[in-house]
Amino acid sequence: EIKKDVRNNLSDYRYNHSLRVMEEAKKLAKHYKADIEKCRVCALTHDLCKEYTKEENEKIIEEYNLPKELLNDENKNLAHGYIASILVKEKYNFTEDMALAIRYHSTGYPNMDLLAKIVYLADKIEKGKDYPGIEEERLLAYQNIDKAIILCLRNQIKHLKEKKKVINKMGYKTLFFLEESTIN
Repeated sequence: EIKKDVRNNLSDYRYNHSLRVMEEAKKLAKHYKADIEKCRVCALTHDLCKEYTKEENEKIIEEYNLPKELLNDENKNLAHGYIASILVKEKYNFTEDMALAIRYHSTGYPNMDLLAKIVYLADKIEKGKDYPGIEEERLLAYQNIDKAIILCLRNQIKHLKEKKKVINKMGYKTLFFLEESTIN
């Protein structure tokens, strides 16, 4: 049922991305001895609402009293995670940890649990992605998950700065938290 819903909500491109993220999450879950099924379904549904229209987003944000700033242009890439996290809890009875992993899959969040780290990382390094630094990210992903996320966040921030795009504060908070905790 979940796979069918994801299929019906996404373009071929985004659906295939979600399948690749699911496969990567499964591999990471095995490697780090995490709950494979939770990782798989969170990875599969992480972009469930990515292709919603602005009107659909507005309706759900209003209905569930989500932060209105999700409607701002600079947050358009974050809204889908928030919305999906609500819908998966309601429709599929996902647990709070699963919803958090989906909500923050774009930025991470301080003190992420292993599930959230795997979903975040799988989305960044799935085999269909190709950008400067990804090979190092992929290697590090199976050596030290925290250091891999730090590298992904640094690369993402650098890329956004180069494009003169707004960088979400949660990405910075996640980076600072992980840098601090890996030093200590």
